[in-house]
Amino acid sequence: MGKFQVKVRNIDDDTLYTHKTIKIGSKSIETPCKAISIGKSTQKDRISEEARGFNEHYFQVDKDGLEKAQRSHKANLQKNIGTSLNKGRRDEFNVVFVNYQSIGHLSPENLNYLADLIYSTSDFFTVPLMPELLSKVKDDGKGRASTHFDTYLNNIKNFIEVARQINGKPIMGVIPSMPRTFITKIIDIYMNKGIRAFCFNFDGRTVTAQQQLTDMVTPLMRRIAIQQLEEDTLFYTLNAHRGRSKEGGSYIPARDFLSFGFGMDILGDKHTGGNLPPHLYEKIGDSDPTFRLFHKDDYIYRNHEYNPNLKDQLPEDTGLNKRRIITRQSANYRLATLMNGEQQSLETNNLQPAIDEYRVVDHVDGKQGLESDELESMKTTRNNFQSNQEQSSLSSLDSKLG
Repeated sequence: MGKFQVKVRNIDDDTLYTHKTIKIGSKSIETPCKAISIGKSTQKDRISEEARGFNEHYFQVDKDGLEKAQRSHKANLQKNIGTSLNKGRRDEFNVVFVNYQSIGHLSPENLNYLADLIYSTSDFFTVPLMPELLSKVKDDGKGRASTHFDTYLNNIKNFIEVARQINGKPIMGVIPSMPRTFITKIIDIYMNKGIRAFCFNFDGRTVTAQQQLTDMVTPLMRRIAIQQLEEDTLFYTLNAHRGRSKEGGSYIPARDFLSFGFGMDILGDKHTGGNLPPHLYEKIGDSDPTFRLFHKDDYIYRNHEYNPNLKDQLPEDTGLNKRRIITRQSANYRLATLMNGEQQSLETNNLQPAIDEYRVVDHVDGKQGLESDELESMKTTRNNFQSNQEQSSLSSLDSKLG
């Protein structure tokens, strides 16, 4: 496996929209980039070729599932990952995320198996997601003194050590959705281990919300800027909330897609469910199915009813069969995920030259789904990042003069 290389082509002057070239061996991808849940595709449901290049695979497993996979010839985990990978191509990137849904320490046997599994299927050595363990940290209310948090940190450290024994693929650290005091401790581990690829797991929360920016994004960005590592890093967005419509609104601002303006390089899909009250779930269950579509000209999602007019609402540049979408209401979530990923990927192809030509703010400003305060927040985040860069330069100068 070749070396992990990051080349920054350009960074916008006003925001953190960044054009990078990412290389691992013979594979190369330009960012901003949208990862596609290629496992949801079929022979009859193919997205546009221009939207392909980076595939995301997401799986859940618990302690018993890992143990079963090690003794079974036909374990579901291995079968499902293999089926999903087979839908990609050799020249495309694949990233595999494993959602480990058990608490406690990962045993050496499970740790080694999980590392071997991710190594053999993913171009990045992704640290497992551990939501159940993090929930215990929240529940016990002991902060960083929580024994569950110690377990989480030890699992991270042990996984990194096993990954380094195999050696050959870049490790991607995971920044979970937690308060800042926890995040700084997690960042310390990753930075001290020399990790340069990071996945922000927003766990169904909004990227553009001030709390997520303050707790999750800014601390890492500050460390990157101070250590002058912006030319070496990759930032991945996972499980970002897509946004909510305003009361009485007819559309949903695509806040997940706005993550690129805050320095994110690759946008993954949302796999976690929302935290809606039971009565709202009942309301959704009682309503007729709709097709939620990302409109790349407006940066919004809009729910479309299944009627004869739906075909005219679907984009002309899609590679998917419009007739199949209209007639297969039972597959609306799968097909919407594919089409929205495709359309977002096509829009990232437009963002790259806009960044290079310093017109990305003009390109996104005025989009229906981008509010003025979010653009200002992008600019503020950029200014803070630049201030940390300048602070680092001054510190370096002071040390030389001293």
